[in-house]
Amino acid sequence: MQRRDFLKTSLAAFWADTLGLSLAGLSDLVLAQSTSSKANALPNWPNSQKPFIMVFLRGGADTLSLLSPLEDPEFLAARPPDMRIKLTDFNVKPILAGNMPLYWHPQAESLAKLMAAKRLAPWVAVGIEDETRSHFEAQEIMERGLSSLRKLPDDNGWMARQIEMESRGDKQQFILPLFAGNNNMPAVMRGSTQVLASRDLSGGIRFPGGLNSLTDIQALCGQESAHPASILMRAALNNIAAVNQRLPKESPSSTKVLPYVSSGSLPYPNSDPGVGLRSVARLIQAGVGLQYASVDHGGWDTHEGQNGKMDGLIRDLSLALAAFDDDMQAQQQGYTLVVLTEFGRRLRTNKSNGTDHGHASTALLMGDRVSGGKVLGKWPGLGNNQLDRGVDLAVTTNYQAVLAQALQINAG
Repeated sequence: MQRRDFLKTSLAAFWADTLGLSLAGLSDLVLAQSTSSKANALPNWPNSQKPFIMVFLRGGADTLSLLSPLEDPEFLAARPPDMRIKLTDFNVKPILAGNMPLYWHPQAESLAKLMAAKRLAPWVAVGIEDETRSHFEAQEIMERGLSSLRKLPDDNGWMARQIEMESRGDKQQFILPLFAGNNNMPAVMRGSTQVLASRDLSGGIRFPGGLNSLTDIQALCGQESAHPASILMRAALNNIAAVNQRLPKESPSSTKVLPYVSSGSLPYPNSDPGVGLRSVARLIQAGVGLQYASVDHGGWDTHEGQNGKMDGLIRDLSLALAAFDDDMQAQQQGYTLVVLTEFGRRLRTNKSNGTDHGHASTALLMGDRVSGGKVLGKWPGLGNNQLDRGVDLAVTTNYQAVLAQALQINAG
């Protein structure tokens, strides 16, 4: 085996474990960075001025359970009692989407408190214009920042595209502008080498095989400096070294990273998306120049046994967002966070006590400059003539408009 082939294959495990990215197709990834974007095919979004975080609910979240129209006869007819929460579960008043009262799920108490504090705003009937109900296609559209997959200006995710634009326009130098608090690199960051993916940074970034492995990797990269794998690996190693250097150690001579301690009083749940958001908070505190972060929260594909699953999913999301906001406020750190999902679920339940793939969902905007305390967007109604295809909540706001508004808020 030639040395350059050995480089590509032997480092695959390291790259996947440490950065969440496969070495397959590295040439395509490198070329994607130099692909000229067609400006008229891409959104023209403002530059980030503070950390911008996207929490992605993968699987298509049933946001009609997160925020339920419990006084709508159409909703009551479509969902039997054991598939919806009860009005008796609530001690708070409903919030209004136009004239429609909506009730937070009981496990979303922390979200209700954030909204009451005007730190959070739900945006109803959000989605893609494309009619696909495919997880892969819908997620790809949203992470690319596009309207559909029919016209692809490049291979890049929208966060990678934003960083390229901002670095070129402002000549800013970042240590680590892009971070994914996941085990895998999300498509939203595809096309950039200024990126790191690691779900849990509580102990810093660990190298598979230890420091000896790191030394071997650096030597291989030096011997094949022009190889695409080497180019990306060197960039990754530089990112990792710079981040680890910034994290607090047990002593000046130690390499052991101290556990992260939130500046706030609310603990991060040791589950998704809490672990990823805690890692985002750690990098913000470390001052590595973080501009964009993405954190996945999976498990929302609830075709069966939905109610039990939703309790845990909504609780984890609610507590994680509350802990992150509490941490940022204590740090006196401005930020903007948006919660999206690829699509919502059907209005009517299926025979497995679940819901199938739908269309519109509810997004969440959160941060220090968000005009919270009110519902954004237009509620489309649940009548047969108001539903998309007669079965799904209709989209009244394109997700691109939600991202554009959130980025505008973040730009100040």
